[in-house]
This record gives sequence, C-alpha cells and structure tokens, in this order.
Amino acid sequence: MTQSQPEMSPYDTGARCESKSWQPNSEAVAEVVRSGEAGDVGDVDLTNGENGTVVTVHVSRSDDGMYTVHLMPMCDDAQIRVELHREKDLAVIEPSASRPV
Repeated sequence: MTQSQPEMSPYDTGARCESKSWQPNSEAVAEVVRSGEAGDVGDVDLTNGENGTVVTVHVSRSDDGMYTVHLMPMCDDAQIRVELHREKDLAVIEPSASRPV
C-alpha cells in the first residue's frame, strides 16, 4: 500500500502568487492612519514561491465613482501582463502595448 501524496495548491506550485496584506487587522489599519501613512491602507503584496514580492496592489475609488486598480510591479515590467476578466470577454494589456500617462 502506497502513501498518497498531498495535493499541491496553485500557491505551492508557483502557478499563483500568494497575497500578504500590509495591515492584517483593523487595529493595524488604525495605527497606519494615525501615523499619517494612510496611503498604504489596503495595499496587498503578491509574493512568488521564494516569498519575494512580485507586485503590490490596491483598489481605490475616485470622486467620479470609478474604481482604479493600482499595480506596482516589483519585478521587470516585461514580466507583467494585466488581464481584465469581464462577463462576456477578456481584455489583455501586454507590456509592449501599455503607454505611460
């Protein structure tokens, strides 16, 4: 009888980056706000299998009601592709197709 191998998660295999919140709870958020660093609230690091940050992400809402996803790459820009999954289609932003604003 052979012992079964545990199933590997996408985080274990490196297929997905694992999220690490900058503030793990509401007390940490309150401390950041008190310190004047409120711009960091909601930031999430996505790490690779070696626990290195690949990208830092947060979502904000503008005065006009639009949501903006902010991606701050911590790797070479050529290694980042953005996919916007919508109900009926998929929009892909490739590094060579993006433009600075």
